[in-house]
Amino acid sequence: MNRSVLVTILLCVLLVCIGCAATQVKQYTFDETYQGGQPKNVLVIAVVRQPTTRRMMESEFAKQFKKKGIDAVESFRALTTDTLVGDAAREGIASAVKEQGIDTVLTVRSAGGRTEERNIPGMTITTGGGMPYASSGAWGGYTTVMASFPEPSAPTTQGYSAEEKFLSLETQLYDVRTEKLIWSALSETRISGPPQEEINAFVSLMFKELFKAKPFR
Repeated sequence: MNRSVLVTILLCVLLVCIGCAATQVKQYTFDETYQGGQPKNVLVIAVVRQPTTRRMMESEFAKQFKKKGIDAVESFRALTTDTLVGDAAREGIASAVKEQGIDTVLTVRSAGGRTEERNIPGMTITTGGGMPYASSGAWGGYTTVMASFPEPSAPTTQGYSAEEKFLSLETQLYDVRTEKLIWSALSETRISGPPQEEINAFVSLMFKELFKAKPFR
């Protein structure tokens, strides 16, 4: 393979890997008939069993709302985890809404998960002083490690399989007065570490999508 072509391929692969977002929005909906205007006071509810994850997610959402000049209350300050499930959920939320003067409720809950297996091929790594492939020697002196694929050759590193876990989350915004769904987004997050590590990026993406909706524009 021509070395300039090989360099281009390797750079493209690198850019693709860097650009792969951990969270992707699969679909979202918005009630175009909604006339309530921008929310003024939001109750944020993350229906999560793990207390630390719940607090972190709700706090990050509340922080982002407040940056936009919208008051927000985390549910962990007003509701226990048990209040968010079963028959007690509606009554508990209604009580918190009344006490806090809430006009909008944002909820985040799991919508399932999946596991995907990836096969990582082996490759041969060679070291050198550069990769000059043209008369100008543009890469000489800068590249000290490169990937080569000679034929035939045994790989320096062995191929292996790796599992990737994905979590789907449904984020929804409700109007308290009408009890109608204003906005909803279904997203999928690739879990590469503790769930807490993905929270900030997830919340940031949800806000980017949310503020495209009519009341926030």
